[in-house]
Amino acid sequence: MTGTAVTGPLLERSDELARIESALAEARTGRGTFVVIEGPAGIGKTALLAAARSAAADGGMRVLRSRGTELERDFAFGVVRQLFEPPLAAASASERADLLQATAGLAASVLELPGAPPTTHPPSSSVDPSFAILHGLYWLCGNLAAAGPLCLVVDDAHWADAPSLRYLAFLLTRLEELDAALVLATRPREAGTDAELVATLSTDPSADVIRLPPLTSAAVAQLVE
Repeated sequence: MTGTAVTGPLLERSDELARIESALAEARTGRGTFVVIEGPAGIGKTALLAAARSAAADGGMRVLRSRGTELERDFAFGVVRQLFEPPLAAASASERADLLQATAGLAASVLELPGAPPTTHPPSSSVDPSFAILHGLYWLCGNLAAAGPLCLVVDDAHWADAPSLRYLAFLLTRLEELDAALVLATRPREAGTDAELVATLSTDPSADVIRLPPLTSAAVAQLVE
């Protein structure tokens, strides 16, 4: 592990960090990667994600982050908005025009993302509107990755809204062709969540699933100190 800074102690996670950093390095070569960090509440998923974000930034990747929350599960595309609103809001007019070309602009308009053009050309009646949005969001992600390697980080994915989870599943089938890494943290099956959608992501053949073991007694003692 090199140049990784975290906000608190990160104990007994060097092997897991090495796997994440390997996935980030592979994404920077143009072959997209997907990492799932799985474990119960309080086991350190968020701390590991913080280390992943630092490693990605140190490697020259643009980091986009979001977090699912129980209170916003009914807010369609809430997690997606968290990912894409900041880079669009920060972009110049010319940069935004490049990012929102064609179907990316259509999706941004439907979701009312920052700088989105007015919806003047709705999808053809023969096109499923939900597919048009997912396809447009994919191209928005692709345009961002084309500008530089990208790391998308999603915490508490078990609380993410269903449309955002469907977008992530849609992205996975096309991720390999992007300079992008998707790093997602989730709990094992959680009551009251879209467990099947989360399982679709975590069981995808492209997923490198990291299941966090409990800390040893020695590490717990060090953390308490």
